[in-house]
Amino acid sequence: MGLHIIVTILTIIWASPGKAMPNVALAMACINQSQCTDQIKKIQNQLQWNCEVETKSQNCVKLSEEHPDWAPLMRKCDLASQCQEQKEYMQKKSLACLRGYKNAMVDLGISLKDMTVSLAGLVEDSWESIKKNSRERAAFLKQCNSSIDCKKDLVKDDHRYNKLSDEDLNKLPASFLYVQAQDMKAYMSTLERMRPKPYVPIAERARDEVTLTPEQTQKLQSLMSIAGSKIKEQYDRYMCYNALAREELECYAVGTVVDPTLLAGYFVKGARAATAAGRLMKAEKEVQAGAEVAAASAKISRSELTGRYISYSPTSVEQNTAWMARAEKGADSKVTFLDVENSQMKYLNDSLKDKNLVTGLTNYHKELLFDNIKALEAANPGLVIDKYSDFKSSRFAFSGKVPKDIDAQLKAVFDKTNADFNKKLKESDALAAGTKTEDWFRAGIGNSADEANMAARYSRQLDKNEMQSFSQGGLKTTMQQKLTGLEKQRVELRREVGGTSMVDGNTFDQDVFDIVRKGKGDTAQVQQALKNRYALSEVSTGTVQKLQSYVNATDEFSPGIYIAKREIAHLNAADQGGLSVDIIGLGSANLKGTAEALASSSNVNKALESTRAAEKAVTRKFNDQKKQFEDVLTRAVPSGKLKSLCSGDDCVAVAVKPLNQAEKQDILKGLANTDYSGSYRLAFIPDGVQNVSARNALANHGESVEKILRQSLGSEMEPRKLKGLTFGVDMRTQNLNEGSVKLLMGEANGVNLTAHERKRIQEAFKAAIQKFNTTTSTNYNALP
Repeated sequence: MGLHIIVTILTIIWASPGKAMPNVALAMACINQSQCTDQIKKIQNQLQWNCEVETKSQNCVKLSEEHPDWAPLMRKCDLASQCQEQKEYMQKKSLACLRGYKNAMVDLGISLKDMTVSLAGLVEDSWESIKKNSRERAAFLKQCNSSIDCKKDLVKDDHRYNKLSDEDLNKLPASFLYVQAQDMKAYMSTLERMRPKPYVPIAERARDEVTLTPEQTQKLQSLMSIAGSKIKEQYDRYMCYNALAREELECYAVGTVVDPTLLAGYFVKGARAATAAGRLMKAEKEVQAGAEVAAASAKISRSELTGRYISYSPTSVEQNTAWMARAEKGADSKVTFLDVENSQMKYLNDSLKDKNLVTGLTNYHKELLFDNIKALEAANPGLVIDKYSDFKSSRFAFSGKVPKDIDAQLKAVFDKTNADFNKKLKESDALAAGTKTEDWFRAGIGNSADEANMAARYSRQLDKNEMQSFSQGGLKTTMQQKLTGLEKQRVELRREVGGTSMVDGNTFDQDVFDIVRKGKGDTAQVQQALKNRYALSEVSTGTVQKLQSYVNATDEFSPGIYIAKREIAHLNAADQGGLSVDIIGLGSANLKGTAEALASSSNVNKALESTRAAEKAVTRKFNDQKKQFEDVLTRAVPSGKLKSLCSGDDCVAVAVKPLNQAEKQDILKGLANTDYSGSYRLAFIPDGVQNVSARNALANHGESVEKILRQSLGSEMEPRKLKGLTFGVDMRTQNLNEGSVKLLMGEANGVNLTAHERKRIQEAFKAAIQKFNTTTSTNYNALP
């Protein structure tokens, strides 16, 4: 077939409904990867969640495990991988499609040297074939399924099945036998066509100048729709593959639409997806060869770090889960835990100003580490290793036949990994000359995950970068001194702020931790926020500085948070509207829980137990808070009208039918009367917002306005009353960055607002919108 015909096919494919087109939200998120605005983070999280939902629902992890050689074709859901996939898709989609179409011709028995069938003829013949046979074939196979004679006739020319007994043959569906018979027919036809024919160079072949008529173009689009539906019906794990692999599969489907039932055989088996996408055309070979040379090179390049390593993950969700189950058992003298962390990640993100590079560097170190751990495992038969990895840390649990010198072996592994990493980075052009990488990665070991984590954190303050053991005297002595110092600070601070509502329990009110944590070292800002929140005429600069020191030191004892897989809530499917909820104060709740645990801990071992117990208590409370949110939705809205999902401290509820005003008020009233009144930040989204990115951005805008409103009221309203109010920002616009916004309010039983307070809330709401507009270049207006 002439190349101009292929180009015509590709043009039609890309213009067809349902084809993968550039994603505006993904483009925005990729362009702004390094930005930390709430809007960009929301979009990034939503893209990841959507991808994870699809891959989880189709059990892609199992597919990859069953066929390891297909792994390079599988989707990866982190933002960096999605951005890289989109970039490669735009660069190579034409070649992928061409591969798919040509492979389809081969499978149908059409020689690559003999592709002179006209495009117009293909369309017309395919259209007539499917028009005549689709319905008849379905009816035929349904009848054939109950007839052994019919099944025998199907496979009479297929040596794989024509000698089966009636009993065995009857176990196989007629549709399967039909596909297998067609498969064999195509194979035999290919063999027949392999007889030598005079070869005519492409440049000398006659070119088919037939141009598709509008009617034929429409027919081809219809055929593609049929082929697309076949993919979804017959190959339910189609969405496991990345964009380039799916492009090849769809173009393969176009080729096989001559006989659409044949298509099912290849997609059910999946082999065509793996083998076809693995074969490269001549035009790609030079690029691939260059990539292979680069990968084999002794030097690690910056482009490789921000390309191949950006999506590297050494563990699966199942492996992370298994490690977490082991860690949950606590200290065990027969188990050794290793914790390796990038201790400089925040500094590197700020200084290098390239989060993709920092991620690539971290993952490259992980690859070296996991390779060395694999060698250690091979050298110690019977050693059982549970493995965990997240964005920052690698964690291991060694059990089974643990060698007596495990500490020394792990020290050697850590030292070798760092040495290899440092050597490769010094030889490369990835970082500026003279960049010191020796102290980035720190490690600790212990008989529990928390002990290993504390040992790794302790290593940060040492000049020499060596793996630290929790059992060594220096570590415990230093951390015990810190614990003693914290207790002195706690007693002194409680004396200085005694008599104010800043004091709560054995430490301080949760909002104190929240204000100091979010102040990020800005003493003046923290001082003013404390005065506003607790209605203080004065709080000394010295006291504020002591609070900052106390909160920072407390955070050193915060236990690690382990996540097997992150779920992300979004409103992508909320074309009928819905609501988003930000649950306020999870970080400060964890910090206060740690502080309370330390206040009753006399030694480091007790501190580890108490802080982990506190983290679990906070998590239980937080889960209860999310449950109460879901219970309120169930009571306030008719069954089935809202579908909710919570992830971390974010929740969404997608409406099946648009919410009315009374239902919105019932939701707010119900939340105001939970145990967590005032801890929900809501934004309502109307129906009819067609653009997914705009829909999610509107929700983010509503939550941001509520945040400004609550902060401003915190300095002038009685805390008890403010706590009893749950605000909902009703985004009454279908246009992003402009339109009307209305404040809705749920009041807890027993909260009686005066006329003046109600007026002041509305004034503060208008001021919050104006402030938001000023800082974000939007044009929202408040409805009375």
